[in-house]
Amino acid sequence: MDAQRAVYIKPDQPVGGSGSGYLIGPRLVLTALHVVHNDGVRAAGATVWVGHPRTATGVHRRSATVIWPLSDADPNSPGVPDVALLQLDQEADAGLTTAVRWGRPRGSTPLAYSGIGIPAFSAITGGAVQYENLRGELAPLTTAGRRWVLDCGVWPAAAQQKEHPWAGASGAIIFTDGHLVGVAVEYGTGMGERRLTAEPVHRLLDDPGFAAALAEHGFPGTRPTADDITAPTGGTAAVAVWPHQVGVIPRQADCFQHRGAAEELQEAMADGGAAAPNQVLVGTGGIGKTQLAAHHARQCWAKSAVDLVVWVTSTTREAIIGAYAQAAVEILDADPARPEQAAQAFLAWLEPKQIGDKGSRSPRWLIVLDDLADPADLSGLWPPTSPSGSTLITTRRQDASLTGPGRRLIQVGLFTPQESTTYLTTTLVAHGRHEPAEQLAALADELGHLPLALSQAAAYLIDARLDCVTYRTRLADRTRTLADVLPDSSGLPDDQATTVAAAWSLSIERVDTMRPVGLARPMLQLAAMLDPNGIPHTVLTGSPVLAYLTEHSAQTLDADRTQVTAEAAEGVLQALRRLSLIDHAPDIPHQAVRVHQLIQRAVRDRMPADQRDRLARTAADALLAAWPAIHRDTGLTQALRANTDALTQRAGDSLYRQGIHDILFLAGNSLGNMGRASAAMNHFAQVTEQARDRLGPDHPDTLAVRNDLSAWVGYAEHESTAVRLFTDLVADMNRVLGPTHAKTLIARNNLVHWLGQAGDVAGASAAAIKLLSLQHQTLGPEHPDTLTTRNNLAALLGYSGDAAEAAIIFAQLIPVRERVLGPDHPHTLTTRHNFAHWQGKAGDAAGAMATLAELLPLRERVLGPDHPDTLVTRADMAIWQGRAGDESGAATALAGLLPDLLRVLGLDHPYTLATRDSLAFGRGIAVDAAETADERDAAREP
Repeated sequence: MDAQRAVYIKPDQPVGGSGSGYLIGPRLVLTALHVVHNDGVRAAGATVWVGHPRTATGVHRRSATVIWPLSDADPNSPGVPDVALLQLDQEADAGLTTAVRWGRPRGSTPLAYSGIGIPAFSAITGGAVQYENLRGELAPLTTAGRRWVLDCGVWPAAAQQKEHPWAGASGAIIFTDGHLVGVAVEYGTGMGERRLTAEPVHRLLDDPGFAAALAEHGFPGTRPTADDITAPTGGTAAVAVWPHQVGVIPRQADCFQHRGAAEELQEAMADGGAAAPNQVLVGTGGIGKTQLAAHHARQCWAKSAVDLVVWVTSTTREAIIGAYAQAAVEILDADPARPEQAAQAFLAWLEPKQIGDKGSRSPRWLIVLDDLADPADLSGLWPPTSPSGSTLITTRRQDASLTGPGRRLIQVGLFTPQESTTYLTTTLVAHGRHEPAEQLAALADELGHLPLALSQAAAYLIDARLDCVTYRTRLADRTRTLADVLPDSSGLPDDQATTVAAAWSLSIERVDTMRPVGLARPMLQLAAMLDPNGIPHTVLTGSPVLAYLTEHSAQTLDADRTQVTAEAAEGVLQALRRLSLIDHAPDIPHQAVRVHQLIQRAVRDRMPADQRDRLARTAADALLAAWPAIHRDTGLTQALRANTDALTQRAGDSLYRQGIHDILFLAGNSLGNMGRASAAMNHFAQVTEQARDRLGPDHPDTLAVRNDLSAWVGYAEHESTAVRLFTDLVADMNRVLGPTHAKTLIARNNLVHWLGQAGDVAGASAAAIKLLSLQHQTLGPEHPDTLTTRNNLAALLGYSGDAAEAAIIFAQLIPVRERVLGPDHPHTLTTRHNFAHWQGKAGDAAGAMATLAELLPLRERVLGPDHPDTLVTRADMAIWQGRAGDESGAATALAGLLPDLLRVLGLDHPYTLATRDSLAFGRGIAVDAAETADERDAAREP
């Protein structure tokens, strides 16, 4: 049976009514005689519609005339077969050439039959029609006179006008085992709509007129003979019995977790998903979409909520068509040799049917399209929207074509920490294993709460007989790949088809073919080197990444593109998001791109060493380019530091091969500048150790990183240690670089600063005077480094007890720095703050407060409101306000400052502690930790 050959017939007046038919030749239609002959009147012609709206060729309207029987015999007369042939005025353009095969039912065992017709009850407003599939059993031994009796497995409800529900189906063609065996002509008596009768066609083949019409107008190869059709040995030929299942629903995973997503899906599909009958479960590979869909299908089946479940593995369009065709074979007795036509017949059968007033209903169905690889594969194959059915799709794709009216996306997330721990515990206990809860929780974190990874890790633990601590050690070993610490394909649990390491390989191959071609893989590789929790948008669309992608672009088929643009890079990220390989949220710019940590590891596992080295340096260049010159956006700098930390862990020697990459200096100093001196000290201690091992102790970069380490040791309140470290560093720099080298002079400047901080003000002053003289000779009096030394010398003068003179020198230094560096340069602002500090120390508290009041909006504009130096300005303003006599106002200002200090710097930071102490004791004292904070930026190399 072929839906493209279905015919709807409207005879000319005065016959009226409607009927069904079937195209058996390019211009030849087989139908029931009484469709065109009624109450002794025969229609002169008819208008017919050939085809089905769900087929590729659609519906074609034609005019037709009766060419057999030629006599005007009444179909109600004894012995007159209720069959007619109509000739179309032109071919139906259905592109069909295959001849029908005639059949003669034999034997005593019932045969499954199917047909397609247009009952009157299915006609809808505007003259359009809906098609109904007839199906059930034909019993060769049960007859109604000369006709076959058709038992209907499913029947329609009566229309509200009270006519018989099958009225209009007359002329529907009956098939069994791919053979045309009859023409439906009358509904049965005694059993109402549960029976029909059909005129056998094999008897007509002996009629000369019928045979001549076939020979002249039938499809080439149409034989005037019928094949005997008998039921298969052992029972009835295939016929759907409700409830019915097509395809295999994957078995439920051991220790299946009832997740929130399962309840969301159940609610969404309640009442057949009336609001959105098409539900789309979206998520990355291994997240459990198939298990959720299978659980839902089993629940529907167990609750008798559906009569038909069709499970389709939808990795290719051919697989979808094949599953639909199998459903058509089992339900409609379609021809398995013609899968395209069978699939369309199945979709036509799914079309909604109008329900009458007798309470009958169409079968309720659920179609599950699992693991849809490409939304384009569903073009022309979407199940229809119907009150009787719903569709559930699982896919990694997030294309716009999967959304819209009647379609709802449900994002499937990772297991929650509780779900992960429960799963691991339950799975291990089932095998007699018990592990500490804290170890399982840590393992779940390390696996990113990915269900596929958790199940395979549990299987590995069990099969390898490892305890959780040992397994976590192996998992953390960066010399091992995922394949080394998870089962191979022979040991996968729960009938899984793929390992974690291979779970995303097909998606990566597919996305790399999407426009811009060939760029998705290198972009994902770059993202795999960075922080899984969020990569700033500017990192992956900046010039270093664009240059890297351009290099790869030249190696693809898209050779016309010479330069990858930021817009193209954005398109690459969108393509990766469409395949659920990343989460992309441009509206969260600091964490715009997220990549699951196991996807990252799987991608890195496939990189050769030289490629990883190049990627690491490109990623470092990208971070460096995205880092703002002034750290006014604390969220951005925190994200950049997190990405630098992730890169450092994965880069190995890559960031030291051409000297220490600047990103390592920038990240460490950013930590310290945000008030985390101890963290900065630890960072530079690690970098110094790595530099000594990989570059040697006398490499210029090793000496440079020692400078930063020594400074942050001092800011971490180890001033004496800082003096010792700088003393050793200056000696080494004199030996390696020479006494007048710029970096040597900077180290000497820092030594001056920390001598003063350690209490040796006289020694620091003497060293500063010598350094200043040398800088005048080698650099010039207004070189920025010379001005830094002047800044430190002024501060030392104040520490020695001459606050007034220190204030004068700072006041003189301000215009010089404004001229040399600019009025908004951070060092210029530092000098202005230092002037206010010593102005207050000299006894002018009101003047100090006024100076800081002028400075605060500048620091907020240049550095941002959350920068530690801006917070220090606010703190010192409050201090001098209190010392100027307004202690109540000072307390109010400090109370307003404290939440910001807690939020930005944390509870244990010296600024925070000093502010809390001032509030607790109600004293307007100076914040000791803030007094020298501003000199630190001027004392170190910018």
